Amino acid sequence: MRHWMMLAAVLLPGMASASGHELSLGGNLFSSSGLSLALPHRPGLEAAYAYETGGWRLGGGIRWNFSPVGGNPPLEVYARAQLTAEMGVWRPAVGPELGLSGLRVVAEPNPGFPPDYPEVRANRFGLVYAAIHAAPLRFAFGRFTASALELQWGTLLTPRPGSLMRLQLGLLQVGVML
Repeated sequence: MRHWMMLAAVLLPGMASASGHELSLGGNLFSSSGLSLALPHRPGLEAAYAYETGGWRLGGGIRWNFSPVGGNPPLEVYARAQLTAEMGVWRPAVGPELGLSGLRVVAEPNPGFPPDYPEVRANRFGLVYAAIHAAPLRFAFGRFTASALELQWGTLLTPRPGSLMRLQLGLLQVGVML
């Protein structure tokens, strides 16, 4: 019995340093588009939780958009799984994200578009989306993490998969390991 306790005492600190819980806050820009790359954008905030263990980050969070559009709550709730690498202080991460979105970003009609353009566009938005989330400029300094220029690219899954593209740029995300 004593040998098992000694083995646990040796292994547990190493396991604790290899895994951790992270809470983070950040700012982002959100855009959606059909065929055009002239994307309307809305700034927002993000609060996230991640559990990191052995090359994986599993977690989720909530995003809040500053400008409510169309009567829906300007919120998103998501879950994500990312592969990570550890190279000194550099900790890039990439992986899929699945979420529910109340964000409806519709540009004002330009001259030449029909007057019902915003309404027709808004009807193409659904609640469920899937995306790839990449954090190539993510760094860890002791218990603190910082990430800049994160990119999320995906599509809405409802009402018609692939009918609208999602694009989000994470400006800055700052976190702390608990």
